Amino acid sequence: MAKETNRIDIYQAVTDDILAMLEAGTKPWVKPWSGGPTIPLRHNGVAYRGINVLSLWASAMRQGFASPYWLTFKQALELGGNVRKGSKGTTVVYANKLVVKDSETDDERAIPFLKRYTVFNADQVEGLDGKYPAPAPIITNPETRDVELEVMFSRIDATVRIGGSQAYYHTRDDYIQMPAFEAFHSADDYYATLAHEAVHHAGHESRLNRKTLISTSRADYARDELVAELGASFIGAIVGFKVDEREDHAAYIEHWLTALRNDKRAIFEAAREAQNAADYLLAMMTDQAD
Repeated sequence: MAKETNRIDIYQAVTDDILAMLEAGTKPWVKPWSGGPTIPLRHNGVAYRGINVLSLWASAMRQGFASPYWLTFKQALELGGNVRKGSKGTTVVYANKLVVKDSETDDERAIPFLKRYTVFNADQVEGLDGKYPAPAPIITNPETRDVELEVMFSRIDATVRIGGSQAYYHTRDDYIQMPAFEAFHSADDYYATLAHEAVHHAGHESRLNRKTLISTSRADYARDELVAELGASFIGAIVGFKVDEREDHAAYIEHWLTALRNDKRAIFEAAREAQNAADYLLAMMTDQAD
């Protein structure tokens, strides 16, 4: 019971943090960087995933951090640094399963567990001697296609139709509809929109079989929009494009707020589904076999 209570407390704390930003009109996954877009990184350069990405982006936005690197208090000391006095840490979580064997039957069962610990941004640590420099800004020419991104997106196994004034994924006929490149305000807007629709595409029943995409419920439709927004942000932070605010998604905010208020696991589930879709798409986008 104590372990279950601990998990609920962790869900509550992270959800409340993201709820507060949404209620204030800020999405922690939109423009969550000061320099170039990047996924938050551990002290050893390993990327954080899922819900931790959102938590660390949110903290970086609130406190104005530029560095993508995060360290525990102990790691900072081991590297010869020191967390500045008065610095406020950020909570991240570690989820895994403990496999236990029944002593009588030898049957195995997996017991999920969730732990939380505190990390500090490299900007909060003194004495690191430039070990963790801030990323250089990425400047996109709004009138020019990015050749590298074009190649990456072309590797996605999806039918993309160009034309019209709307971007959407057609679930029944399984294709992505995109306006012409010239119709977008910037190249970033184009690639972010394409990534968003590609995340929807990845949820098709023949691929990741995501329930929120397949469902006819309006609430599930809004949840899948959240998954697509998060997934596009994760992809953009890896391959190098910014995800800006989309006016057509403002209507979903209230649905997201309701879902998060009613279910403290909702944002964790959305982040997990978004990470799955991002992994699925990035595996194709970064394939060097050809």
